Amino acid sequence: MKFYEKYPQLQEKDFLSKVLINTVFSTMSLEDQQVSKVTVTKIVASILKEKELKGSQFFTNQLG
Repeated sequence: MKFYEKYPQLQEKDFLSKVLINTVFSTMSLEDQQVSKVTVTKIVASILKEKELKGSQFFTNQLG
């Protein structure tokens, strides 16, 4: 079974974004790195946007 077959919700941009933001923010907090959640959100958004602009078929077609 492929990864995206097992976890299809990760192909939804909003869900993936929330998971990435929470994971990065909490990991950095555990390592005592002071980064605001707003900053992490901006970085994740820019990376996902870059991925979309490169034409990657990363997300399903149901995204708007």
